[in-house]
Amino acid sequence: MTSRLAILACVMNLVPAHAGLWFPTGPFGGDAEVIRTVPKVKGLVLAAAHNGLLYRSLDGGAAWRDLYFPGQFAGVLHALEVDPRSASTWYVGLESQSEWMEGIYKTTDSGQNWTLLPATKGLAVWSIALWSESPDTIAAGTGKGVYLSHDAGATWQHISPPDDPEIRPVVSLAFHPTKPDIIYAGTTHLPWRTTDGGKTWHSIHEGMMDDSDVFSIQVDAKRPERVYASACSGVYASINGAEKWAHLDTPQGAFRTHFVALDPQHEEVVFAGTTGGLLRSSDGGHAWKHVSGESVKSISFDPFVPGRIFFASTTAGLLVSTDGGATLKECNVGFTNRNFTAIAGAGSDLYANSVFEGPTGGVYRSDTLGLRWVRAGAPGQDSILTISASPEHPQVVWGATYHGLVASEDGGKTWKPRKGPPGERILSLLTINDKNVLAGTSDGIFLTLDGLTWIQSGKEGAVSLHRSSVKSSSTNMISALTAHGAAASTDNGATWTACGHTEPVSAPGPVSASGPVSASGPVSASGPVSASGPVSASGPVSLEWYAVDFDSASPNTALAATSAGLLRSADGCRTWSPVLGGLKAETAGIVVFHPTRSGEAYASQGGRVFRSTDGGQRWSPLDDGEQGSSGPTSLVVLPAFPDKLFALYPRRGVFSISIKENQFQ
Repeated sequence: MTSRLAILACVMNLVPAHAGLWFPTGPFGGDAEVIRTVPKVKGLVLAAAHNGLLYRSLDGGAAWRDLYFPGQFAGVLHALEVDPRSASTWYVGLESQSEWMEGIYKTTDSGQNWTLLPATKGLAVWSIALWSESPDTIAAGTGKGVYLSHDAGATWQHISPPDDPEIRPVVSLAFHPTKPDIIYAGTTHLPWRTTDGGKTWHSIHEGMMDDSDVFSIQVDAKRPERVYASACSGVYASINGAEKWAHLDTPQGAFRTHFVALDPQHEEVVFAGTTGGLLRSSDGGHAWKHVSGESVKSISFDPFVPGRIFFASTTAGLLVSTDGGATLKECNVGFTNRNFTAIAGAGSDLYANSVFEGPTGGVYRSDTLGLRWVRAGAPGQDSILTISASPEHPQVVWGATYHGLVASEDGGKTWKPRKGPPGERILSLLTINDKNVLAGTSDGIFLTLDGLTWIQSGKEGAVSLHRSSVKSSSTNMISALTAHGAAASTDNGATWTACGHTEPVSAPGPVSASGPVSASGPVSASGPVSASGPVSASGPVSLEWYAVDFDSASPNTALAATSAGLLRSADGCRTWSPVLGGLKAETAGIVVFHPTRSGEAYASQGGRVFRSTDGGQRWSPLDDGEQGSSGPTSLVVLPAFPDKLFALYPRRGVFSISIKENQFQ
């Protein structure tokens, strides 16, 4: 115990105490799509995920920080390229269901500002290629074919036949190194080539399996007649400018190939990212060595450090090799792209859970305040959707899965099924102690006192359960978010009292809820719940309740995060008034009171987190950054460590920020 406390004290001192800075804690890793080194700056590396998350490293992949990108979560990011003449000029290709969001995005100031190039707006962009000798010449592969720009993206020409369905979508592109009129295009219908800048196109599929999706094309810069291609049917090579292809034998299971790449420093070294893992050849592709079992989608060679190569993987995040690709290791510190569903905390332990990630997903645990996360485990093939830890013994954890209830007594390493309450699915969990657990299902709220039998204590199902305090000396207010609002309990969930009433009132006067309201604590709510109640001067409208919490030192004071903004109650959640002191009358996604400091609360709105010290009447931004594109789904303060706030972002993981009292004075 002494050594653990020493580690925690060290952690508190390692993280700078000044306000306004969020620090990514993890769990790092996840799904990465593209990686690119920046030729002009040593150590500068960019990485992107398919959902539009963008990251930058300034130290050769040792640490990463996320970057602003307007297309984040708006579509599928397929391409990322860097102008070799300028370290600050980058291009991103996006496909989106919203036509006004898709196209090519360009930045000339390292991602501080982005422009969606007007002529590409509405084009689903799958690939981008810059001609190495004059990068103002850019080709874009889209759902409608090939587009070409000679002025760094200011204007574009559609250079492939618009009425030929065989030359679209274009998922890969490559220029001849010295002749810009020669362009290779890979489609979902085999490869094509133009030798006259797009005036005419010819199919170049001889030797390639019919109907092959061509994911990448690589032209040897020193010997342009040597061309490689990767496809759903394997790896191909040509020695006559793609007039004819030869299929290269790869190890069994390594068939579908995401990319093929030539080492610029070693002309016979070839890499291929396949469904069977990463392959490396030292003889031009005749013989292959299996380097890694991870699914690698992208590669980039460091122009400054010989032998250093970066990789983007859908299973292991970001990888680096320092020996020319012979061995790989993860370099994910700061990079996260996972599908998180819940966070829970007790004592000095934090738990975060991700789903749909195979062997790399499941429950992660940190007993160092997020400094280090360890994958604890998962209950077989099932996925945990929500999780709750016991305040008495943090290693006792309960989890709700798609198929029932599970519990662990060793910090999530092993799980055992438990008899759950009635209902099709458990929507929320709250652990009172090792044996006393509350569960919200579609049939109501249920309480177990022995971990075996369940008693119904609330008639309405709860999608969120939250306890406002874990101090035995104070009233333990528990809130439940239900289908019609919220309810509160002062006896550990044995009985419930509805919040609010149904009488409509127009803003800016008191706002009444039709039924109860709830708080989002360590475990995030599974989504908004409609409550019919008024929030506008024009009369009653449908109101979405996202979270409710009570001040543990003053239980009559409650805050509610809703689709109309933040609401405040001074009478134990019977009536509500809108809060506009520093906030807007628009969606507030989460709210939580500090568990040990009276009147201190935190709320999320517009992608930012705000802080109040007067019971929620006035608010100011906690961070010193710009407004974000997506806010956290949960906020957590561990009572044993009251100077740190944790925030869970569904894809970017857990962030922490110092909230020492004196730093805000």
